[in-house]
Amino acid sequence: MAADLIRWRAQYNLGLDEIDAQHQSLLELINKAWRAIVRRSDQTVVMEVIDELERYTLAHFAAEETFMRVTGYPEFNTHKDEHNAFIDRVAQEKALARHTGGLSLDLMHFLRDWLIDHIVVSDKAYAEFTRSNKAREPSLLARFFTRFF
Repeated sequence: MAADLIRWRAQYNLGLDEIDAQHQSLLELINKAWRAIVRRSDQTVVMEVIDELERYTLAHFAAEETFMRVTGYPEFNTHKDEHNAFIDRVAQEKALARHTGGLSLDLMHFLRDWLIDHIVVSDKAYAEFTRSNKAREPSLLARFFTRFF
C-alpha cells in the first residue's frame, strides 16, 4: 500500500466540526488520487478519482460560500476567488488527464500545498470570524451544513 501524500494534523482543525470533516474528506480524496498515480491505475480509475474530487470540491465550496454570505464574511470575494482558481486548475488537469491517461505529480503537489495553505490561512480567518460573531448561534453551522452533506 502506498503511503499517503498528506496526513491530517491537529493544526488543520478550524474548530468548526462540519468544515473540518469536509476538509478531511478532501484530504482523503487527494490521497486517493495519489494512490492512483503510485499504482499506475488505468485511465478509467484516474478519471473516476478526479471526477469524485471535482464533485466533492464543488459541493464543499458552494456550501462554504453560501454560509459565508449568510454570515456576512467580509473577505468573501477574495475567498471565492481562491476557490475559483482551485476549480480552474482541477478542470485543466482533468482535461490533461483525459489526454495523457494519468495525473501529474505537479497536480498532486498543487493539491496538497493549496489545501493546506487554504485551510491554515484563508479558512482559519473565516473560522475566527464565525466564532467571533456573537450574533450567530453556534448550532447554525451544524444545521446549515447538514442540508448539503
